[in-house]
Amino acid sequence: MKFTLLIIDDEKNIREGLAANFEMEGYNVKLAEDGQTGLDLIAKGDIDLVITDLRMPGVSGEEVLRKVATETPGIPVIVLTGHGSIDSAVDAMRNGAYDFLTKPLNLDQLSMIVKRALENRELSLQHKQLKQEVEKNHSLDNIIGKSAQMQKVFELIKKVASSKASVLITGESGVGKEVVADAIHKLSPRQDHQCIKVHCAALSETLLESELFGHEKGAFTGADSLVKGRFELAHNSTIFLDEIGEINPAVQIKILRVLQEKAFERVGGTETISVDVRIIAATNRNLEEEVKKGNFREDLYYRLNVIHIHVPPLRDRKDDIPLLIAHFLEEFSRENAKDIKSIDARAKSAMYNYNWPGNIRELRNCIESAVVMCSGDEIKLEDLPPTVSNAGEEKSISIPASATLDEAEKIIIMQTLAANKNNKSKTAELLGIGRKTLHRKLEEYGVNDDEE
Repeated sequence: MKFTLLIIDDEKNIREGLAANFEMEGYNVKLAEDGQTGLDLIAKGDIDLVITDLRMPGVSGEEVLRKVATETPGIPVIVLTGHGSIDSAVDAMRNGAYDFLTKPLNLDQLSMIVKRALENRELSLQHKQLKQEVEKNHSLDNIIGKSAQMQKVFELIKKVASSKASVLITGESGVGKEVVADAIHKLSPRQDHQCIKVHCAALSETLLESELFGHEKGAFTGADSLVKGRFELAHNSTIFLDEIGEINPAVQIKILRVLQEKAFERVGGTETISVDVRIIAATNRNLEEEVKKGNFREDLYYRLNVIHIHVPPLRDRKDDIPLLIAHFLEEFSRENAKDIKSIDARAKSAMYNYNWPGNIRELRNCIESAVVMCSGDEIKLEDLPPTVSNAGEEKSISIPASATLDEAEKIIIMQTLAANKNNKSKTAELLGIGRKTLHRKLEEYGVNDDEE
């Protein structure tokens, strides 16, 4: 995302100098020579951050700040002031300014403040987008994703929800198969009835059969009364059978009969019970392979697999990671009574580089852990679990013991630049310096700006 900055200052040299600096760093920049012109540009939209002088003829920086805070909240405002106006700058902070700097300006410091403010804004915008998606379609409120892969999943959910067809949801553990099942049920004509869920792998063979089909009094030791099974409770509703690949052949036959005849008998009973149940099943196994091995009935597989929805692993839809992070960060910050506003670049890089074998479940646990470990308002690399933080570790840089400080600095800059494939923005960010400073250093080293 390319951000747009608005610089408001009545001094032309400052205005244009700041514009040149931030354009070099890759931002879009708009300029205003007075407060009113700045407010007019803000009103037109597409402004992500405002840098304004405090003292200007006509509409002052204080008034610009008040207008932004009331009319376009969420846009960070950085105030510039002379040494003689520190008290006014402090008042501006109380009135909602993101930060302030005194003139003459330290451009590297200003660049870092802008970067931090825009990271916070990006997180806020992602959360706003997430809420809008939720409001647009409440039935998909628990499924977070904007990637092309997830858009296909959303379309399938909407297409199949109104039918009675059985659905088989496949995917690795932790990808959110149960959440997909919930969404199908919520969009279906059966939504007024509770979706009945059974985690098949958690129950023994005997218990699973009783859980699914119920039992009569005296059917087995300890059966002191008649108990209705989950299929009976799911009449006119949906039953979700998670880990369907774990069930034994005897239970497979009884489920097949429900699919074919809409009927079954309780364990120990003779009465045939008819039900109208929509079956959604899920598995992380390859059922076609299980059929070939003789572990799963072929006829049951085809009965269940009328509609197939595959939920991709998180490593194949990394575009969704920022949205998921924003969602979990808000959830666990609220739960732990913390005001965590952002995640630093190294932590973000680690989470993006990590392959997430545990998928969304693992990402959720990672954010919860990081929120608990975080001692400030920004999650850092060291706050992440070791398995994740190791993915963000930079390669080591070797510096000869005899190197001078200037030589060591050059080695660090040049090797970091090489490791980032000549990406100067990322290099400057990782080194904690402004892009302008990096360009100046490269010139000192005799490195042409366009060299690879």
